[in-house]
Amino acid sequence: MALLPRHDTDPDEPEEKPLDPAAERIQERMRGMLRMSSLIMAGGLLAVFSAILYRVVKDDGPSAATGEIAVPATAGARLLAATPDGERLALLVEDADGTRSAVVVDLSSGAVVSRARLVATPGATP
Repeated sequence: MALLPRHDTDPDEPEEKPLDPAAERIQERMRGMLRMSSLIMAGGLLAVFSAILYRVVKDDGPSAATGEIAVPATAGARLLAATPDGERLALLVEDADGTRSAVVVDLSSGAVVSRARLVATPGATP
């Protein structure tokens, strides 16, 4: 008893003709471009996820002083306003004699970055 070859296609369908060489070259070129674009996309996704993971995992250290910061001021001075700005704090201080000054303090080190004394000038308009 002889076995007949198995056909997975419908016997009524005509057999496919082989592609001509020009069409095969175009098809191969398209496959190459598909591989290249897939590699570029995979590399881009890897870069994005790596950047996200880096930002989540990295340790910046303490962003502000965790303890008490002593800002030097004259006796009898009073604090009028305080404005935080990231790593710095701006203070408006009035001395006992009524002189006002603006003090900028670095929160990470507790050091006074700058101090500006506000003085009244005769004849100046606000």
